[in-house]
Amino acid sequence: MKVKTALLEKINKGEEVVGIIGLGYVGLPLAVNFAEIGITTLGFDKSVGKVEKINKGDNYISDIRDAVLRDVVIDKLKLSATTDFSRIAECDALIICVPTPLDRFRKPDMSYIEAASTAIGKHMKRGTFICLESTTYPTTTEDFILPILQKESSLEQGVDFWLAYSPERVDPGNPQFHTRNTPKVLGALSEDGLEIGKALYEKAIEQIYPVSSPRVAEMVKILENTYRLVNISLINELALLSGKMDINIWEVIEAAKTKPFGFQAFYPGPGIGGHCIPLDPFYLEHIAKKYNFDLSMIHTAGHINMRMPHYMYIKIATALNRHQKAVNGSKILFLGAAYKPNINDARESPALEIMDITAHKGGLVSYHDPYIPELRTKEGRDFQSTPLTEDLLAGADCVVLATNHKVFDADFIQQHARMIVDLRNMVKDASEGVSKL
Repeated sequence: MKVKTALLEKINKGEEVVGIIGLGYVGLPLAVNFAEIGITTLGFDKSVGKVEKINKGDNYISDIRDAVLRDVVIDKLKLSATTDFSRIAECDALIICVPTPLDRFRKPDMSYIEAASTAIGKHMKRGTFICLESTTYPTTTEDFILPILQKESSLEQGVDFWLAYSPERVDPGNPQFHTRNTPKVLGALSEDGLEIGKALYEKAIEQIYPVSSPRVAEMVKILENTYRLVNISLINELALLSGKMDINIWEVIEAAKTKPFGFQAFYPGPGIGGHCIPLDPFYLEHIAKKYNFDLSMIHTAGHINMRMPHYMYIKIATALNRHQKAVNGSKILFLGAAYKPNINDARESPALEIMDITAHKGGLVSYHDPYIPELRTKEGRDFQSTPLTEDLLAGADCVVLATNHKVFDADFIQQHARMIVDLRNMVKDASEGVSKL
């Protein structure tokens, strides 16, 4: 029996074993989705802590309901996790969901993808479907991963295994769209790989959108996030100009939204956080250089976003100066450390960088975030969330509204804070003590 036919038969009968490499914000929800529909799912991660938590049914991802994780792990025994990558040999399909950060030179750090690909190549069996979901630059699947897999395994793509790319579209905290009901783009290196990938993914995800190649699917992810980056950077730059011109940018946006065509509202803020949008332009720049192409607009947008935390520090310093205070020695309370509202994710959060800059300038920094009990900034400063009380607000020389969590009561904050720098338009009726972005 042909290896393709054998794998498709397993998938059709629900007998396949799916391996998820990387159990973070992308990998664990996907693993739970497969396990929920009765597919035996094996999660791989180097973190002993994550693996132990999962195998106890303890949840650490807010988008997964605790009861659902316990059900698939403890009751149904469909999901388990391991640090033993030799167990890749047990899997019929492997999905790579590892981090893809930037290094200190702002170039793609491919070490996680390389390590996952090497482990797969060493341990996978003949007849395995492999798909990368990590954010990366176009051509990664075919030019970076494929050679590693073929070298380590001595197997041939399209004959002994199939390789594909499908961009993750996770939006933490989104109550409407989640892994199952978000359409999934899929590009494979062969027609057989696309057929197998569709058969596998459509079990756990409602709609699969096939494209002609992995590099098209990789560019889809970059386009989606770069579109947002460029537009948010544009509105941030206009917000800074509007502030100098004594124009309320929020009022401008609300008026522009009345146009029923040709305009989509984007909103200013202290910078763009999360794993994807702040990093994608640098991934694209990396591959564009190989093609001798200058991405001037995207380069500019990326650097506008990088500068936003510095501009926000200047707003804090200016607000204090108006009250004859210096940043040095002032008590500055940040409300919110997550990169977006109502989630427990502080990756690339601009709030952390603003805290670092403020502390470096001598500010006495503290923060409150009900979703993030403790954190460490890029400069290695450790903070613990302080309970939000009237005394805490009143004792601060400046309160910075950095993340617009729904649990924050803007009226309560305004009532007790002496000075507010509002970076998220939370205070609608601004008084003399409120400085807005």
